[in-house]
Amino acid sequence: MLLENWTVLISFLILLLGVFALRKLWLGALLALLFVFVSKAIVLQELAFALLPFGSGFVISVELALLLFGAYFFYHTLYANGHFTKFIEVNASFSSKLFVILILCLFMGSFMEGIAGFGIPAMLIAPLLLSLGFKPLTSIVLPLAANTTAVTFGALGTPFKVGLGIYESDSTVLHTLILNSLPALVLPFLLAYIFSQTEQTETNWKKDWKMLTGAGFSFTLPYFLTGLVSVEYPAVLAGFVGLVLFVSLFVAKSERPSASFWLDTFYPYLILVLLLVLAKYFLSDYSWKFKDSIRPLSLYQPGLIFMLSSLVYLIPIQKNRLWVQLFSQGKDTLLKTGKSMATIFLLVCFAQLIQGDLLQLINTHYMGLRETTKLLLNPLIGVTGSFISGSATMSNLLLGNAIQADVTLGRNLPLLLALLHTGSAIGNAISLQNIIMVKSVVNQPLIGYAKLMKYNLLVVGFYVVLVIVLALLIRG
Repeated sequence: MLLENWTVLISFLILLLGVFALRKLWLGALLALLFVFVSKAIVLQELAFALLPFGSGFVISVELALLLFGAYFFYHTLYANGHFTKFIEVNASFSSKLFVILILCLFMGSFMEGIAGFGIPAMLIAPLLLSLGFKPLTSIVLPLAANTTAVTFGALGTPFKVGLGIYESDSTVLHTLILNSLPALVLPFLLAYIFSQTEQTETNWKKDWKMLTGAGFSFTLPYFLTGLVSVEYPAVLAGFVGLVLFVSLFVAKSERPSASFWLDTFYPYLILVLLLVLAKYFLSDYSWKFKDSIRPLSLYQPGLIFMLSSLVYLIPIQKNRLWVQLFSQGKDTLLKTGKSMATIFLLVCFAQLIQGDLLQLINTHYMGLRETTKLLLNPLIGVTGSFISGSATMSNLLLGNAIQADVTLGRNLPLLLALLHTGSAIGNAISLQNIIMVKSVVNQPLIGYAKLMKYNLLVVGFYVVLVIVLALLIRG
């Protein structure tokens, strides 16, 4: 028992070494994985122990890699064909810069999180802000700070489905919605404050409070209502429906885009959603099954639907160069996402390999804690997991099963699991991997991590405190 505990702790230290000292998450994950594998092989004197975790890890990695590749392939296909040109022009014409921040960071960021996830939204929004004249610091900080609430459902529900094994709205999902709704209402005000600091400009709170309140409600209503019936689409609809509501109600008529503008901008995504619904209906009950209790591979793979949607989009506009376009976008997408996919594989296999040991560690040190202490700790554990791994899904994979196995939680398990999950979502704002990805596209080496953390820790800290207060009130 003692040896297993030390193996887990040392492996996490190695992972942290890779993240902070070497600044290469993939290398930290590789070294941690090798350490655990070699340690177990020496103790057990055989290698069969690795078959099940590596097998299940491979299946999970294939699903996540398909989603990451497909989502970026879809976006890159649209962008390469000038699909967002008009959208950028309309945003540049708005008289209020704060309005543009809310549209791009809060609503479009949420929409892209619901479609893609894995740090891609902030990586795509940051260059848009830079091209519209915002300072580099603003362009890096605000997309990360805004990408918090939407991450609770992430890319088509992946943090729930893959991270926690929750495929339908249940009591854990309901607690997640309740815990995150008030912070979602406050988030536009936090973004406005950070915007005033990074751009060194004054925010007219007396004038802008109605707009900021409207942004919060426009986002939260579709987020909450969709989450009651689905784990796949809350972030997507909070972004899209929230954006249409916000623009329709809080933009002057002279600046308000036409209905045809919204249709032209979002029709590829409507095709995507239609294909996703059809594929889920016909394919979700079918899967490839493997031996030895290895996780089955579902035939319903949203990543493949992204690629099919790209094909449907390209056929009418590039039918003479269709295969050239597909090859070009595929190559560019692989170059952009290859390292992330490899990192995901290493992290997933690491999580699967230490799952049993982590469960024992939780049994020894976590189960004996008072319930109030667990309530205070769980969001912070989630933030730490996401901060290290760069993803709410990866954080949940690392920590969720161990928390779910805590038999002492009883009827409060959904609340405490929702707290862990919410912390995993919030931690995306300060995840080193996400910061590295965003900085790579903005290309501002003089902006250090400490400066970025100064602002986003404010969001994370405020969010965590608010969530804990709400949890205390819910528990009564």
